[in-house]
Amino acid sequence: MNNSPGQLIVLAGPSGAGKTTLAHHLVETFSSAVFSVSTTTRSPRGSEIEGVDYFFTGREEFLEKIENGYFLEYAEVHGYLYGTSRERVRSELASGRSVILDIDVQGALQIKEAFPVSILIFILTPSPDVLASRLLGRNTDDPDAVLRRMEVAAWEISWIGSFDYYVCNRHLEDSMMQVESVFSGERLQIAETSFPPEIRAFTPDRFIGREYWNGKSVIVTSGPTREALDSVRFISNRSSGLMGCSMAMAFRDAGAEVLFVTGPACISPPSGVETIPVETAEEMQKILAGEVEKADLLVMAAAVSDFRPSAFHDGKTERSGTVRLELEATPDILEELDRTIDCMCPVMAFSLEFGPDGEKRALEKMKRKGASAIFYNPGDVKGTGMEASSNQGRLIFTDGSYLEVKRSSKRYIAELLAAAMGRYLMKGNEG
Repeated sequence: MNNSPGQLIVLAGPSGAGKTTLAHHLVETFSSAVFSVSTTTRSPRGSEIEGVDYFFTGREEFLEKIENGYFLEYAEVHGYLYGTSRERVRSELASGRSVILDIDVQGALQIKEAFPVSILIFILTPSPDVLASRLLGRNTDDPDAVLRRMEVAAWEISWIGSFDYYVCNRHLEDSMMQVESVFSGERLQIAETSFPPEIRAFTPDRFIGREYWNGKSVIVTSGPTREALDSVRFISNRSSGLMGCSMAMAFRDAGAEVLFVTGPACISPPSGVETIPVETAEEMQKILAGEVEKADLLVMAAAVSDFRPSAFHDGKTERSGTVRLELEATPDILEELDRTIDCMCPVMAFSLEFGPDGEKRALEKMKRKGASAIFYNPGDVKGTGMEASSNQGRLIFTDGSYLEVKRSSKRYIAELLAAAMGRYLMKGNEG
């Protein structure tokens, strides 16, 4: 199994900008890249081949695929429907290959919304005249069709700020080098690659136990939750979601199948995991209730809001003097799951505590919530915890043993915690 996640890289821009040529160049240059073949209702052009350039289909069949949820994105462009297969993309990414998409701007925006970790590259010619000349030079459209494409291009360029990179396709060789640089640079980001084995080689004993997770099913929760005051405002907390993302990556890299249930965090979900976005504590609880019996571990890293407004105001509450806010407690997700689920999986909980009695409160929470382990991290240590890239604390198990974790990056700590949890559960299974 290839645990290094693939990337979803989208090249988009006006018709005639050269995105297809650049997309095929990436596939030809990098062995880990594959071209995603779109489905379309238009007829083949020139030497286009079924299954290589496009999957050609009728409009009625395309609409049926939409109803069945077949497409990750789809759009109607210049009178024809285009779409990208959801399952094909997921399958390639899960195998560790990077998927290169060559689609229109509408589709790219849909991809970004459905798959926030995707990389969007906007391709454009150096001027409108050059674009029009290229469109006419293809000899596939009459002058009226070219005019319509130019009108659409004027709309498409308004979305440039929603993209991650911009390439002005003035000279093809330069543009090829630029998209190569984007591909290579993104693959080197720590957040987008498996945890380097060279790091583990320095202290191998600390990572014994991660092998336990190969083939296992792990649920990781992350980020804050939000509880709405009205249609605009909400109660939440300062969680960035980085610790939860790091935990998901650690189990993913260890070979687990990871379900990532996340509130509206600042950090994009990691590649190579199935992500379910939620907003409220109640939404998160409902998702978990349907999944935990099938899992081998629940990692409750989410910073769930403890309170919510007792009443919701539809619309925007007008500013007028003093507003009194009445709050009620949200459901304690782990307590509710422990109480209502017959075959509850093991749980690793997290507890951010302040003051000298913090560890004592964390231990009480572990017992009350039915967790197998709890990571206690003191919230009054400057530079750690919420909105920080580092953390520290103690992973405490129900048998009284623990792992002391000195201050370090959350990504590194996640690797230690996943390995320690594996060692603990292996010991229990052997016993």
